[in-house]
Amino acid sequence: MAAGRLIRTLVLGGGVLTAQPCAALTAEQVYKYVSRSVVMLYAAEPSGRIVGRGSGVFMRKDLLVTNCHVIARGKVFMVGHGKKRLPARLVGYDADKDLCALDVQGLNVAPARVGDAKTARVGQRVYAIGTPEGFELTLSEGLISGLREADGGRYIQTTAPLSEGSSGGGLFDSNGRLIGITSFVYSAGQNLNFAAPVDWAVDLAKKASAARSKLSANEIELPPSLTKQWRHPLLK
Repeated sequence: MAAGRLIRTLVLGGGVLTAQPCAALTAEQVYKYVSRSVVMLYAAEPSGRIVGRGSGVFMRKDLLVTNCHVIARGKVFMVGHGKKRLPARLVGYDADKDLCALDVQGLNVAPARVGDAKTARVGQRVYAIGTPEGFELTLSEGLISGLREADGGRYIQTTAPLSEGSSGGGLFDSNGRLIGITSFVYSAGQNLNFAAPVDWAVDLAKKASAARSKLSANEIELPPSLTKQWRHPLLK
């Protein structure tokens, strides 16, 4: 059977560095630090029918990054944190890395503190936070179980549980620093979960932040190829 049939890719859809804590934080402390940086995200048709659901991480003021496969089939985007829901607009994307940047104004959120994915090591404790199955701001804990080479960087393999709706959420280290964007799972195996390196999200956020003031509403559209069934990059 073809590898693509064995694997079901689940739709699981920068801050300035500051002084870092010297000691590892507890899971409770990590959640306290990062929960204002991660949001839930919906993509809908103009009729209002929801066609995509996932998570997003604020990288800069009023600008978040998510996975493109979370929003690719939608035309209208909504972002939520707590009880507040606000519209968002697409301001940039990197189709090859499956990352999109959205502008949203007025949420009481804070940019994530950015860590270093290049120094990630197998066995390191990490925390994932997102909106699995629609449960906003869900925290899970695990280890880095592998580092998988891809074009332009390494995907972080983790045992921190992910589910449909976790895509676009954050993978944080034990100091509460963002090191990855949770992106996909291998459901044919057990607990094989992957995050794109944070470097990619930082680069996209910089480009989108510089360009967004020049864009009119809904000026950017994703290419039609992204609206098809997304194939995760480790199989390309």
